[in-house]
Amino acid sequence: MRNLAERVRLGPPIDLGQAVRARIGQAAVFGTRRDGTHELYVAVNGTPAAFCAVELATGHIAFRFSIPHTDSVWAMAAAPDGTVYFAGMEDGALYRYLPEERRLETVGRHPADPWVWDLKPSPDGRLYGATYPNAKIFEYHPEERRFRDLGRMSADQQYARGIGATNRDVFAGIGSTIRLMRWDRTNGETSELHLEGYSGKQGFVDRIWPAESGDVLFVSIGQSEMLVYDCGKQRILDRFACSDFISPASPVNGEYYFVAKGSLYAYRLDTLTSTLQTDIPVYADHPSIKGMQWLAERDGTHTLAIVSSSLDVVLFRPDDRSIREVRTDLPTVPVQIQSLEWDGNEKLYMGGYHRGLSIYNAVTGEIELSIPKFPQTEGIGFLDGKVYFGTYTRAKIFGYDPQLPADTRLAASSNPAFLFAIGHGQDRPFAIASGDGKLFIGTIPDYGLLTGALTVYDPQTGKHEVYTDIVPNQSIIGLTYRDGLLYGGTSNWGGLGIEPSETEAKLFVWDVQERRTLHVFTPDIPDIDIPPRMIGELTFGPDGLLWGAVDGTIFAMSPETLRVVKSKVICPSEYKYSRFRPYFLRWGPSGLLFTSLARKLIAVDPQTLDHAILDEEPLALMTLGPDGNLYYNDVSHLMMREVRILDERG
Repeated sequence: MRNLAERVRLGPPIDLGQAVRARIGQAAVFGTRRDGTHELYVAVNGTPAAFCAVELATGHIAFRFSIPHTDSVWAMAAAPDGTVYFAGMEDGALYRYLPEERRLETVGRHPADPWVWDLKPSPDGRLYGATYPNAKIFEYHPEERRFRDLGRMSADQQYARGIGATNRDVFAGIGSTIRLMRWDRTNGETSELHLEGYSGKQGFVDRIWPAESGDVLFVSIGQSEMLVYDCGKQRILDRFACSDFISPASPVNGEYYFVAKGSLYAYRLDTLTSTLQTDIPVYADHPSIKGMQWLAERDGTHTLAIVSSSLDVVLFRPDDRSIREVRTDLPTVPVQIQSLEWDGNEKLYMGGYHRGLSIYNAVTGEIELSIPKFPQTEGIGFLDGKVYFGTYTRAKIFGYDPQLPADTRLAASSNPAFLFAIGHGQDRPFAIASGDGKLFIGTIPDYGLLTGALTVYDPQTGKHEVYTDIVPNQSIIGLTYRDGLLYGGTSNWGGLGIEPSETEAKLFVWDVQERRTLHVFTPDIPDIDIPPRMIGELTFGPDGLLWGAVDGTIFAMSPETLRVVKSKVICPSEYKYSRFRPYFLRWGPSGLLFTSLARKLIAVDPQTLDHAILDEEPLALMTLGPDGNLYYNDVSHLMMREVRILDERG
């Protein structure tokens, strides 16, 4: 048995537990039962997600339902009769919850796209949904229990992201090129409403709320800006910063309330002015707001209930501008592991899908730090004893010093500390490398964009520089450094919501000292079945060669000549899974190269390129620990398999 790769044996899978926990919800509404009990209805992300009814007076969970086939819910609405509707991301199922009966049922499968982004009722009780990936909207008639497919709102866009309805019209928000569409309920005609300075640009109309005045809409753009829009005149009346939600009109004075940068404001539609009401300390980290509703109290007053994506609930009384935080029994729950990397010693760093960060100590076998509110981590890197996290959305970078006490406020002065947001239309930092005292970050751009960026961060000065012109119309998914040069690999795919314009991925060489690109080229890989569309990860081997992964193909290149000196097509180039996450390359203590080519677990002998497919099952994440064993995830579970190399006799 001379093939070194074929001598690899894996031990049985060992479940190390559900490693990353978070408390996050993307959809919520408030309601009041007939007995006057105020409740929060929310879908909590998890595997699977769970619908919960929470009594606000006690924080007690009065009802819970595990939602099949989905890990998060973005669309939820309360009908005029108090019925709560919601829909998930996978199967097109519409659910409804009856608060008086404490009963949940499946209404049916709607006829539009499976991923429902938003649900809103009309004043006359119809329900409307916005969907992806064909920008369709649908209608549900509760009395007749009948669905209707209202068709595509845009022929060339994928997202119908926000929706709002009156008794006359349905409004749909489109992305990843901004459009506001109107569907006439009387004659079924679709027309576009022009948003001056926004329509046709990259971005999303995320949410839409018709004001009580009829022709005026509140339109959320990019989850951070609110437009006040006159439909009749097709004119923007006002705009202001906002955390993606606005309340119904106050039953007392008609004002609308919104949260921006951790503070609550009241907005007067007649004067187009806002007034600061109070700061909300629990929202100091600027979370998205997921629900706001006025609740009628027994004494005749009204309270504004607010819930954030972190499921922090506050109650605001406008008479004295007081804020009360509601403690609920909503727990942190295990979430899918999104990223994992060893620090080279004894600690494994893991990020969760949507939220959550954990540090696992291999010596003690314990999770030594858990931060449920930490943003979704795409890439993890190391430099001079510190750990760096590239997070989604808006490509925010955090730094962590393991030698200092943890401080989980997620501020510039905490640990992990928020360092900077890359900006420049960047969104997902999957590739992180280090060298020469600097951190290098490769990013995938925002929705609707194709060009990624290289960011160089100097921890000594705290400054960073962003380079967006290295490989136009390509994301950067692989980086490695040696001797003053940075080597990068790209992907044809950019952000979601746009098709690639290029057909071949590139390698580039960048001079760190001179800050300039030396080479950009597609490697000539013999016998590859189709031109490469994703190149990455990249790593230098013990042999001094630059190794790279292209879906099902492994190659090694001379860094001096930039010529491929060896390569092998191990699996067909199908690109069946993630177009964001690179293919991992990890050197084992035996000298073998372990990789996730074609999203399978494969061992490669770097001398001969003999290989063995160790596991055919789709592999999202993998790394080798300092013990030489394989660590990976099974959804939310951290898994380990012992790696053994048989001697030549077998």
